[in-house]
Amino acid sequence: MIEATNTSAGESYSLELNGFRLNLSLRYFNEGAWHALEHLDGNHWGSPVAPGLKVELSLEAEALGWSYALSLESDFETQVRLRVELEDSTDLFHLIPCIIHGDNNCAQVRPLEYPLLTSERPDDPDCSPLWEFRADRSSHPVSMLCCADGAVAVSVDPYTHDAEGRLIRNGVFSELPNAFGVSLGYTNDPLTYINHMFGPEDKWDYGPSTYDRAKSMRTCGRIHVERGEGRLAAHAIIRSIYDELRELPQPKKSVREAVEGLLDALLNVNWSDELQGYTNAECKVPDEPELKPWRPLVEIGWTGGGVVAYPLLAAQQTLGLPESIFDGGKGPMRIMDQIVDGYNPNSGLLYDVIQPWSDLWPESRVSGWWSGFHLVEECHSAYTNGSAVFYLFKILTFMNERSLETNSQWLQTGMQVLDTVIELQREDGAYGYTFSQHEKKVLDWEGFAGCWFAAACALAYRQTEEPRYLESARKALEYYAGFVKDLNCWGTPMDTWKAVDEEGNLAFIRATRLMHEITGEPHFLELLKNGADYECLWRYGFKAKPEYPPLDTCGWNSCGGSITSISNPHVHPMGLLVTSDLDYLSKQTDDSYYQQRADDGVNWLMATMELYPDTMGYGRYGVLSERTCPSDGLVTERYSDGTPCSTWFSYNGWAAANALEALAERVAEQEAGTFV
Repeated sequence: MIEATNTSAGESYSLELNGFRLNLSLRYFNEGAWHALEHLDGNHWGSPVAPGLKVELSLEAEALGWSYALSLESDFETQVRLRVELEDSTDLFHLIPCIIHGDNNCAQVRPLEYPLLTSERPDDPDCSPLWEFRADRSSHPVSMLCCADGAVAVSVDPYTHDAEGRLIRNGVFSELPNAFGVSLGYTNDPLTYINHMFGPEDKWDYGPSTYDRAKSMRTCGRIHVERGEGRLAAHAIIRSIYDELRELPQPKKSVREAVEGLLDALLNVNWSDELQGYTNAECKVPDEPELKPWRPLVEIGWTGGGVVAYPLLAAQQTLGLPESIFDGGKGPMRIMDQIVDGYNPNSGLLYDVIQPWSDLWPESRVSGWWSGFHLVEECHSAYTNGSAVFYLFKILTFMNERSLETNSQWLQTGMQVLDTVIELQREDGAYGYTFSQHEKKVLDWEGFAGCWFAAACALAYRQTEEPRYLESARKALEYYAGFVKDLNCWGTPMDTWKAVDEEGNLAFIRATRLMHEITGEPHFLELLKNGADYECLWRYGFKAKPEYPPLDTCGWNSCGGSITSISNPHVHPMGLLVTSDLDYLSKQTDDSYYQQRADDGVNWLMATMELYPDTMGYGRYGVLSERTCPSDGLVTERYSDGTPCSTWFSYNGWAAANALEALAERVAEQEAGTFV
């Protein structure tokens, strides 16, 4: 039902469907301010103070909402917001995927880190009751408002053209307390947030508003209404938008060729004889295109250690290559030995780096590169320890299945670490975020990173059949499931100040898949679905149009790439880690949606790999940066002449290893005939 309201100015419509009541209005921008448009008649809107502005909004009822078309003709450059208010609902939660998740964990973050949707601290640039962004900064061009009864949303085509053919980027916004919507044209409002990665003490992350406005343009989209189980109803809306916009990337090489390229580059480009390890390397394009290592991957997990060791072994075995490819210390066994040798008997955990690596912490075995962000310093991290022990058990499982010789010390040490976290595990299931290096003690309980211990416990149960590991994982997953169902997983990476992120949920997906395999309980399959749906909030469902080279004109397709966090709004390869888990979920539920999402990720990765070296301007096939920028959120790299760059001139060994893990496992499934 659509009916005009009784407001004196006739500024809004009232829409009703499935028990939701929405007030719809339009606003235009002129002379530095937003102004209400009045509904004149039919589809026509206007303003007595702007007679040269003509706006049309047409609505067509559908089963679960309305489709709309919005256009403007004006004698001045402007943009128009389609604004919706949700009436009489409780437990409100704003959602623009990858950008706004509630208030963005306002209570936990230090000032100035990233945008917070809040009326608190009005003088701080990171705090505002209204935020608008380019629609292509989100994985799906939509703004939602979730409530106790479900979710409502407005989606928009992320791009349009003006009468002269100029590309116009549209916008999405959230507004407290109960308004949300989209914009024909866009303004980064109130400011433009670009994370410069090194904190506000280095570069200012909040700049003047950028915008696209025009005199003539048109767009379309949908108003979605989904009644359901609170915030989880948002996933049906995401799915609907994805079905409409999906455009699968089309790589030219095979998955096997990609595995061969990734492995060869890690062994022969990324490895540093001088540093005796795998690395992060960088260059400057076009003046200095030769990659040079700038940091060894000395961390035991997350961005080094086990996440590199397991893919090396999996690829070598899958490709049927000799162990001699690892001559010179390059092998996965050496990496795992170094991790296990770092057992700290005082804390019962693993030292977080295999050796001191920086003059800032010349004797520290716990302070890694993340310590420069000043959130986690001189203590153990759940992320690095949990990731490391997960991969310790994963590599043991892999080797035992193939009757490969293992080191008994690995199993013993892995069990010691898990026994420590089980001893410390809180009654509600939480494992903790940071730990003392001097005693068995949790220092900070708040965060999601400990979920990696749940995944490790599931694998440990497979190895040992010790019930304590199964029960610990079971209890933990009930705790961490709350974050996932709330669409609000925060507190995993140590460089984002407990931002809502994509990364931590990857552990939840892996753990729930393993628990379903072990127990067969439908409950864990449902939790796996919750985790997969959360991943899809961060995984691009459409082909973006990057603004800057090298991705602006090469046909690069963002569909399938996953954003890291609201703090670091760029696409990275880490989401590929759950490729086999999405495959598994699709088969178990007979739902092709999850298979499509997995295929998107694989194809995105492989198509991105094929941009090296010609399009990226450095490296070779198999080299991979951790960063591609579909929008404006983390465009901080510069070419030699100062031109903005939509990637990072880097070769991140951990990122390539994440890609190698996913693709090696898919090749193994393809060649075993188990992948459909």
